[in-house]
This record gives sequence, structure tokens and C-alpha cells, in this order.
Amino acid sequence: MRMRALIGVVMACSFAVMSWGSVEPSARAAPPEGSDVVLVDLGNAGEVATWTTVNDPVMGGRSTSAVTFGNGGLVFSGVLSLENNGGFASARGPEDRTIGQRATGATSLRVRAVGDGKTYVLKVGDTEQPWAYIQRFTTEPGVARTYDLPVAGFQPVGMRFDPAPQAPRTLDPSSINEVSLYILDKQQGPFTLTVTGIDAAT
Repeated sequence: MRMRALIGVVMACSFAVMSWGSVEPSARAAPPEGSDVVLVDLGNAGEVATWTTVNDPVMGGRSTSAVTFGNGGLVFSGVLSLENNGGFASARGPEDRTIGQRATGATSLRVRAVGDGKTYVLKVGDTEQPWAYIQRFTTEPGVARTYDLPVAGFQPVGMRFDPAPQAPRTLDPSSINEVSLYILDKQQGPFTLTVTGIDAAT
């Protein structure tokens, strides 16, 4: 089952690179923290070691990426290549059914990160469903920020990142058991994103 899911993700990203246009990110500056609940704590090497990468070479592309621990968080870095119809790289966390329990009632998800000025995608979902939910956020180069992603702004997508009419229109945070990070949108060249954590805000 996990192998089929992995193949589905790879196919999804391949189609996403070909079909997605640039979408204006809905991320906004986060208000002061206080009621946040930590969903994924990436401030320790042990947690980061459980993450894996899935890139376009599986489908013939030439993008590269790696996940390492550094600067107090998960460093997702590599080179995005558009050769051979490629153009995606991703970092995926392990399945964790406690994420949804902690996210219940959330109105937004918050990514604590230092970026490079490029746009990234946060993908969340339930591994038992054929759909997931995505939202982009554009980073400020070299600036530590909390990117606030409203739950209402997440878009449902299918196995190929195409529209998912069978999916509920609105993300139910309590259903989340896996989170991933992607770089797409023909943003070729080197990239680096350091994420210290992902939180839920009510």
C-alpha cells in the first residue's frame, strides 16, 4: 500500500509540473503566536531523520534534493531542473495520526521557516484517502517568518494534483496524518528552505 501511495505521489507531482500555473499564494503574515499547537516539531535531528525526499528522477527528471538537520530545523535543499519534463522536488514526513488530533479546530496552519524567496507548497492529507490539500507560500529570502495558511485557503487535489470533485471542499484539520513540502512551478535552480516547525492556530 505504501509503495502504491509513493507511486501516486510521484505521478501527481509529474502532472503538477506540467499542468499547474503560478497561483497567487494565500499565505499572510501571522498574528502574534499564543494559541498555537505544535503539529510537527522539526527542531530536533531525530524528527528530521524520519523525513524522506521524492523527486522527479523517478519519472526521468534530473532534479535533486536532500533533507538534513541544520540551523535549528529541517533543511530542504537541492536543485530544481526542468530537463526531461521534470521540475519537482518534495520532502515528506512520516504518517502520524496524532497530527489530526492536535489540529482539531484549527483555523490556520503555520509554517515557521527561513526561505530563499521562492514559492513552496504545503501539502496535508489523510494517507487513506485518494485526495489531499495544498496551499502555496512565498518566502522572504533569509528572513525567519511564520507563514500563516488559512484552512479555508487549502485546495483539494487528486492523485495527479488535478481537481478532486469527490473530496470535501474544505480541509478538515482533524483528518491530517501526513504533511509534505514541495517546490514546483518551474522555479529552476538551487533552492533552500529551513523549517523549524508546523503549527495549528485556532
